[in-house]
Amino acid sequence: MKNLGHTESLRAPLQALIDEASRINSYKPQPYWYPLSIATYDVEEVLAAVDSMCSFRTTMWEKTGRFEEEFARLHGVSEAIMVNSGSSADLLIAFALTNPAGRMRLQPGDEVLLPSVTWPTQIWSVMMAGLKVRLVDTDPRTLNVDLDDLEAKIGERTRAISLVHLMGNPCDMDRVTALCQKHGLVLVEDCCEALGARFDGKPVGTFGLAGSYSFFFSHHITTMEGGGIICSDPDLSDLLRLLRAHGWARNTKHMAPVVMDGLDPRYMFLNWGFNVRPTELQAGFGLEQLKRLGVFQSQRLQNATYLMRSLERYGALMRSIEVHPKAECSWFAVPLMLRESCPFDRSVLLKHLEANGVETRPIVAGNVARQPVCSIFPELQGPPLPGADLVHERGFYIGLHPFAARESLDRLTGVFDSFLKSYA
Repeated sequence: MKNLGHTESLRAPLQALIDEASRINSYKPQPYWYPLSIATYDVEEVLAAVDSMCSFRTTMWEKTGRFEEEFARLHGVSEAIMVNSGSSADLLIAFALTNPAGRMRLQPGDEVLLPSVTWPTQIWSVMMAGLKVRLVDTDPRTLNVDLDDLEAKIGERTRAISLVHLMGNPCDMDRVTALCQKHGLVLVEDCCEALGARFDGKPVGTFGLAGSYSFFFSHHITTMEGGGIICSDPDLSDLLRLLRAHGWARNTKHMAPVVMDGLDPRYMFLNWGFNVRPTELQAGFGLEQLKRLGVFQSQRLQNATYLMRSLERYGALMRSIEVHPKAECSWFAVPLMLRESCPFDRSVLLKHLEANGVETRPIVAGNVARQPVCSIFPELQGPPLPGADLVHERGFYIGLHPFAARESLDRLTGVFDSFLKSYA
């Protein structure tokens, strides 16, 4: 590894420590033998983090820049901006849309259409930036926005669509981009669960103005916490860098230097901003994880395919999601939907899975409009969202591990069998 000469001697003891920790943990009673996620990092990532600490370069530095270059290259775009979380990535994009220095693509009060089943910070970010939110119903077959409802809700005040490719399943981008072109709408994409997904051969996150990503522990790659934004607009990328770090001029990449009498150029502020910078430890982790991404994706696809085929015999009771013929799903997890004709309640099946060591979750926040927070914000209260309600009441997911052995997947299928076979 580059720049690790002074820490290379730590490789052997660190590897021994990791191996011992794994051995000890394997004997400890665990609540779940099949958890939602498992660690996908090893000694290389740990060494990269140790290198940053031993170099006394722990805040955003050259590793962050290298990670951004690699991440942009991966998506075939010119710009990538690393931040401390996927939620922060959504936040910066929303604030860039209304910023006076950003060509004012949107005005405060403009309407943005958002999915009703998503991670809530995608919605909060738009609201915090002073924009009006309107929730679109969900297609329970895909878990993405109901495209008919999306089209029907485009009104006079609608200026943008904030899309999510939920669980790594790409939306129908032919239809979405056609709607945006027809109505002159700005498109942004939340790809926090969809790293590696493609539509018609093109990476998600590259269809609109910008795409956001998450590198949380359970995601396709991990930097523990962490996130990123991609785009192909140099001016937008510099605005995002200003918003990332206090509005500080020294973080820009393309802007010409600004000189003003009486101001130290090292402390020049060109805009307002947050402080959502990543650390070098996260960037070092990310550089090593990117090397593994191809293997991770291949194994996730193999394991998802095997599990879904193993559960096909229960198709009268439950189903997985539909993937568009042009799409390549980058499976974040294994989402399942109980059919409306299913004779048992979801809670009974989930109780069985959890009691037998299989960790489960609802489909993210379910129908966001049914969350208690909506009583505070009237704009989140609206007409019924029947598709989102079906996901809320009948959807759940189990983890998808890139390193799960076939025996583990067969054991998992057996847990389903022990409950479902009497209904099949």
